[in-house]
Amino acid sequence: MKFKHLSQILILVLFSRFAQADTQGIEAQALLQQLETQQAGVIVDVRSTKEFAQGHIPGALNIPYNDLAHNRQLTAYKEQPIIIYCRSGRRAQIARQLLQEQGFKQLLLLNGHLLTWQQLHYPLTRF
Repeated sequence: MKFKHLSQILILVLFSRFAQADTQGIEAQALLQQLETQQAGVIVDVRSTKEFAQGHIPGALNIPYNDLAHNRQLTAYKEQPIIIYCRSGRRAQIARQLLQEQGFKQLLLLNGHLLTWQQLHYPLTRF
């Protein structure tokens, strides 16, 4: 009985590991440290222009996720790490998929996205 229970737990752990293996991310604290030392790569906010203007991570480019398929602004950064975020994660996942299909390889999602960034009271730029 114990063996059956243990094997079920092991299967669940392994499954969750494989399911997460394709999702590379960066923690908000690590990104903040990169910004402070001016070592942050390309940061892309895929929210709407209106949302971006209300507050975004300093230095971020705004390319709404539904514009990525036709936008060539990131082409020059194809070989560099690109950090993608939105408000909560859904749009960033879509953006990541679109960029992968365009041949981008080093795509990171901001863990917790802007919601976590704001909860931690990290800096935002507004205009």
